[in-house]
Amino acid sequence: MDEEKKALKSSKWGKGKTDPKTWWKKGGPSPNPMGRPKGTKNQKTLYKEAFEQKITVNMDGKQKTMSKKELGYHQVAQKAANGDLKAFQIQKELDERYDPPKAAPPSPEDSTADYATLEAWIELREKFHVFKKKDEADG
Repeated sequence: MDEEKKALKSSKWGKGKTDPKTWWKKGGPSPNPMGRPKGTKNQKTLYKEAFEQKITVNMDGKQKTMSKKELGYHQVAQKAANGDLKAFQIQKELDERYDPPKAAPPSPEDSTADYATLEAWIELREKFHVFKKKDEADG
């Protein structure tokens, strides 16, 4: 038993490394000859098909046809309107992601302060020739 453990520990093939003798031979038979069958769908395709499938629902006494994804958004909005806090949180996250609030323009006081700062910076730059290239300073 102890000899087996020593044999495993003393192996030159450490964790994550394998003996090159066990590697697949180039040009040899495939280790997975059947592979994935042609025509099988990946997860992304299955997701799209499931949520883009059209269904008929009864909303406000009228029959409407919409995708399952659209219906999910309608249900979140309806639950949030009815006071469901979890649905309200989901709606808030969706609003922040897809309908962010527009940034307010700066106030006249902020604009004046920014302009004064810019003028002071330009004046210092010209006074000390900080950002001028050597060619411009010589000529």
